[in-house]
Amino acid sequence: MSNQKHLNLLMQGVDTWNQWRKENPEIIPDLREANLSQLNLRGVNLDYANLQQAILVNTNFSDGSLNKANLSYANLAGVICFKTVLSEANLSHAILINSDLSQANLEKANLTQAHIVDSYLVDTNLHQANLQGSDFTRSYLTGANLIRTNLQEADLTKADLTASTLDDYNPCTTFQSESETVTNEELFSYDSLLVNFQRGIGFRSTCLNSLRFLEGILQIRTLEKV
Repeated sequence: MSNQKHLNLLMQGVDTWNQWRKENPEIIPDLREANLSQLNLRGVNLDYANLQQAILVNTNFSDGSLNKANLSYANLAGVICFKTVLSEANLSHAILINSDLSQANLEKANLTQAHIVDSYLVDTNLHQANLQGSDFTRSYLTGANLIRTNLQEADLTKADLTASTLDDYNPCTTFQSESETVTNEELFSYDSLLVNFQRGIGFRSTCLNSLRFLEGILQIRTLEKV
């Protein structure tokens, strides 16, 4: 359970809270399992705070700082984290469905097994973040920084990666959809890759780094048929 004193201070408003944080930098806020849904916490300082299993549905953290905060298993559905600092934050198993993380700083954040479905991560910094096993289905990662990001077993089915920055092409492990798995041998065949790319089979590994490569091959094949 959360520390009631800490919760009461936060409920007094962001200005009061931030002043208290400034005067007491050694105290780690304990807001475990707190219900902070639908609050406007724009600009809040929650660095290092323990928000494990907190309920943060539709909460506004824009321009705030949650550097190294513990948000594991928290419910952040509909959260607004526009330009929010979440570097090295623990968001493992967090629910971030229909969230807005655009231009947020998630460098080195832990997002393993997080559910980030139907969300916006436009121009988001995910440099060196751990996204292993996370679900980004139908999310927008346009312009996102995915350099040195761990995408093993991440589900980016129908995700938009336009203009995102990815590492150089790495060998793939598996290519999966709901109905089938393609073997490694098939993956290294250009024709098989193109067929699966055109059919929209979801990427569930570092195969995402080959998206632009596949698009280029597909364009060349299309021109050859004209």
